[in-house]
Amino acid sequence: MLAAVPANSTASQAATIGVTMIPPVAFTQLLHDRIAEHAKSRGVDAHFVYAPEGAGEQQVAQVRAFIAAKVDALLVMPVDAAANATITRLAQEADIPLVYFNNGPREDWFAGRVAFVLPNDLVAGRLQMRKLAQMLNGTGGVAILSGHPSHAGSVMRTQGVKEVLREFPGLRIVVEGSADWDRAKARNLVAGWLTQGLPITAIAANNDEMAIGAAEAVEAAGIPAGRILIGGVDATAAGMEAMQQKRLAVTIHQDAAIQGRRAVDDALALARNESVTQYDWVPFELVTERMSTAHFAR
Repeated sequence: MLAAVPANSTASQAATIGVTMIPPVAFTQLLHDRIAEHAKSRGVDAHFVYAPEGAGEQQVAQVRAFIAAKVDALLVMPVDAAANATITRLAQEADIPLVYFNNGPREDWFAGRVAFVLPNDLVAGRLQMRKLAQMLNGTGGVAILSGHPSHAGSVMRTQGVKEVLREFPGLRIVVEGSADWDRAKARNLVAGWLTQGLPITAIAANNDEMAIGAAEAVEAAGIPAGRILIGGVDATAAGMEAMQQKRLAVTIHQDAAIQGRRAVDDALALARNESVTQYDWVPFELVTERMSTAHFAR
């Protein structure tokens, strides 16, 4: 599906892009840096502002400010699904190109100059859990660490994990909880589970930061390495290091470079009244300890 492009809009020679996103930490730091680098290489002036997960009203205010400043395009990493419709409407009414990146609404089509650069998070959950299931020989108790409940990616990664679990009668969900993508919250949550003596043989975390937090809790509890298999998503530098140290069993590579590049390029194309693929899907790739890490060390 191609984004509809009005015939009367023009882009300036020195484009300005307003970027609103989750504060840059771990994978979001990678996204921030890749967007900034590619924008600079294209001669684009990128202005970044940040809003925490769930702060939809704050992000809407940021979008209004960018529109008032007459930026040439908007890049939005949503922080609250409830605010997406307002953000989309504001961009459409102002006739400013809008590119959602990393996360965004899931509908068949959007009018105006609206596009999406998204990873297929359902695939990430499936890849992660299928590898863990193989390593467990299809038997054991699984704990799920999910991200922020308002984030569609967290919901879909967890859904992917559960889809695979249904294929293995010998695997069951022992416990699940949200740690908001945060390492310390995951460490505390998993420490509580271990104190309860829950029969956990694997932990499927929605991102590497929570997976590392889980590993820290397992280590603090004196549980030997490898007794509880831990999986993450994103293949961040810290996640890759944890895999090399055998603290994580698996992670899933999410390519920040591709996302950043496509988000900027799509925004510039829309500003020039060019058509782009409205849903620009970015692939995930399985990473295990037996694979070379050089390819994933972004």
